[in-house]
Amino acid sequence: MLEYRSFGWNSAQVLSLMPFLQKGLTLHVARRFSHSRFFEWIARYGVTFSAGVPTVINMLLAKPLGHGARDVPTLRLMSCSSAPLSAEQWQRFEEMYGIKLLQMYGMSEAGWLCANRHDKSKIGTVGLAALHQELEIVDAQGRPCPPDVEGEVTAGGPHVAIGYLRADGTIEPIRGKRIKSGDLACRDAEGFIRVIGRSKDLIIRGGINISPIEIDEILLKHAGILDASAVGVPDRIYGEEVVCYVVPRPDSGLNSAGVIAHCQASLPMAKVPKQVVIVADLPKNDRGKVLRDKLRHDWNERTKLSA
Repeated sequence: MLEYRSFGWNSAQVLSLMPFLQKGLTLHVARRFSHSRFFEWIARYGVTFSAGVPTVINMLLAKPLGHGARDVPTLRLMSCSSAPLSAEQWQRFEEMYGIKLLQMYGMSEAGWLCANRHDKSKIGTVGLAALHQELEIVDAQGRPCPPDVEGEVTAGGPHVAIGYLRADGTIEPIRGKRIKSGDLACRDAEGFIRVIGRSKDLIIRGGINISPIEIDEILLKHAGILDASAVGVPDRIYGEEVVCYVVPRPDSGLNSAGVIAHCQASLPMAKVPKQVVIVADLPKNDRGKVLRDKLRHDWNERTKLSA
């Protein structure tokens, strides 16, 4: 396996370090991901499985290397975790490189919660719940949600964290011995789980709950958009309105009117962004997650200056 993520991440510890030490398997460790050397490493060391995050997948899509499964026949699988990956990006990657991609989902307090498997996967989902996990998707009252109904992901069992370490060294215990993830998701009739987004990122426009990830997925289908993120911003009439930040592909000639027209063709009017901000890149943390709160702050600063 090839691992280039920090072992300070729970994901790298649980997916790479611990099982490989336990099983006596070979783990190749790089200081950081290298776009230009990635396939060179795969070929040189005969790597069969590589870790992945959406940022890496997008880099490989944005600047294709001309390599694929035929050039690195040992590489059978790549994982992808830490942030949602759209079905569009997932399909494009598999078509471009011929390498199977497995989207996974977990949290630091509980480890891996669910994953797609090489023999059982569904594009657009994070797979099936792990057999050892006491995973539930629950409503606001803590009741399990029926199939295809949105709720919050929770996890329990003997392996989850017992609490959070405060700055003064004391422990804040987790109530009810179940972790509330803050992630919204739904489970289909086959058991596959689709993450909809963070509850704090949910856009509430005129009483309608809108998942920004749904809008992101439509935006990323635009041929001229490299990266995108939708956010809710204050609005005097609807409470919140939809705004999107987009990163254009080089020489795409992308403009706001074209982005809005693209969304109008696929989304109900309530979910269509009312404003488009074209930027060079999106703020992300070291795990590749878009920092939507920074985008909301940026919007507030922009509107202050234009007021």
